[in-house]
Amino acid sequence: MAILPGTGSALSFGKVYSAYTNASYPTAGGTGVKLSDTLGVNYGGKAAGAQISFSSTFGGAVTPYNYP
Repeated sequence: MAILPGTGSALSFGKVYSAYTNASYPTAGGTGVKLSDTLGVNYGGKAAGAQISFSSTFGGAVTPYNYP
Protein backbone atom coordinates (compact mmCIF):
# COMPACT_ATOMS: atom_id res chain seq x y z
CA MET A 1 0.00 0.00 0.00
CA ALA A 2 1.21 3.49 -0.80
CA ILE A 3 0.05 7.07 -0.51
CA LEU A 4 0.46 9.07 -3.69
CA PRO A 5 2.28 12.41 -3.49
CA GLY A 6 -0.01 15.20 -2.27
CA THR A 7 -2.04 17.65 -4.32
CA GLY A 8 0.19 20.00 -6.26
CA SER A 9 3.09 17.54 -6.32
CA ALA A 10 4.55 16.08 -9.48
CA LEU A 11 2.59 12.96 -10.41
CA SER A 12 3.11 10.64 -13.36
CA PHE A 13 0.31 8.89 -15.27
CA GLY A 14 2.41 5.75 -15.59
CA LYS A 15 3.40 5.74 -11.92
CA VAL A 16 -0.19 6.26 -10.75
CA TYR A 17 -1.32 3.44 -13.05
CA SER A 18 1.40 1.19 -11.62
CA ALA A 19 0.37 2.05 -8.05
CA TYR A 20 -3.20 0.90 -8.75
CA THR A 21 -2.48 -2.13 -10.95
CA ASN A 22 0.99 -3.35 -9.91
CA ALA A 23 2.04 -3.00 -13.57
CA SER A 24 5.76 -2.54 -14.08
CA TYR A 25 7.07 1.00 -14.43
CA PRO A 26 7.86 2.32 -16.89
CA THR A 27 4.83 0.79 -18.55
CA ALA A 28 5.33 -1.39 -21.58
CA GLY A 29 5.41 0.41 -24.92
CA GLY A 30 1.94 0.76 -26.37
CA THR A 31 0.19 0.65 -22.98
CA GLY A 32 -2.72 3.08 -23.23
CA VAL A 33 -2.92 4.96 -19.92
CA LYS A 34 -5.49 7.70 -20.39
CA LEU A 35 -6.40 10.23 -17.73
CA SER A 36 -10.17 10.09 -18.16
CA ASP A 37 -10.82 6.68 -19.72
CA THR A 38 -8.29 4.61 -17.73
CA LEU A 39 -7.34 6.37 -14.51
CA GLY A 40 -10.45 8.49 -13.96
CA VAL A 41 -13.05 5.82 -14.63
CA ASN A 42 -11.30 2.87 -13.02
CA TYR A 43 -9.55 4.49 -10.04
CA GLY A 44 -10.73 8.09 -9.65
CA GLY A 45 -14.49 7.57 -9.55
CA LYS A 46 -15.04 9.86 -12.57
CA ALA A 47 -17.20 9.35 -15.66
CA ALA A 48 -15.46 8.87 -19.00
CA GLY A 49 -14.88 12.27 -20.58
CA ALA A 50 -15.32 14.13 -17.28
CA GLN A 51 -12.99 17.00 -16.57
CA ILE A 52 -10.31 15.83 -14.13
CA SER A 53 -7.69 17.71 -12.18
CA PHE A 54 -4.95 15.10 -11.97
CA SER A 55 -3.32 16.17 -8.72
CA SER A 56 -6.54 16.91 -6.82
CA THR A 57 -8.15 13.63 -7.94
CA PHE A 58 -5.16 11.40 -7.22
CA GLY A 59 -2.88 13.44 -4.94
CA GLY A 60 -2.75 11.94 -1.46
CA ALA A 61 -4.81 8.91 -2.50
CA VAL A 62 -4.09 5.52 -0.98
CA THR A 63 -3.21 2.81 -3.51
CA PRO A 64 -2.90 -0.96 -3.18
CA TYR A 65 0.66 -1.04 -4.57
CA ASN A 66 3.78 1.08 -4.20
CA TYR A 67 4.17 4.33 -6.12
CA PRO A 68 7.43 3.77 -8.02
